[in-house]
Amino acid sequence: MRTLLGTVLLLLTLTACAAGSGSGAAPAPETPATSSSSSLPGSPPVAPPPSQTVGRPTQGIAPGDDVIAESQVDARSLPEGYPRSLTRSLDGKTIILRAEEGGCRRVSARVGDQTPQQVVVLIAVSAGKKGQMCPDYLREITVPLPLTEPLGTRTVVLRQG
Repeated sequence: MRTLLGTVLLLLTLTACAAGSGSGAAPAPETPATSSSSSLPGSPPVAPPPSQTVGRPTQGIAPGDDVIAESQVDARSLPEGYPRSLTRSLDGKTIILRAEEGGCRRVSARVGDQTPQQVVVLIAVSAGKKGQMCPDYLREITVPLPLTEPLGTRTVVLRQG
């Protein structure tokens, strides 16, 4: 009788250990209607459903965008403090200027001349008037600049404008 009771206890212990280690059959996926906010002790926490956010990220380089090499950008005539961070779309037909705006500072850009050798981008930075009170915030913006032809190996010349 002791042997039978010991065997049953051993089987129960092994079954409980196997269920806790993730071996065995996979549990059925939970849906929002069946998931509970609390989990049982010893069970892994239930992850929230994936985000339904659609669109570009609010910071950093968006998936599908490609950083333009510094050797392909000529910013020598651009004043200090002007944005110089550029990416291109996957098809190369759009240059994206990344800049920071805040308070009374505004950044705008447009495409100037386009030749087989270079693309000119004119960047304007405006600030508040002297003595004007400006709110204290900073945000990253992107300015898409469509091209007539893909950028390819052309040089991007940044100028004040």
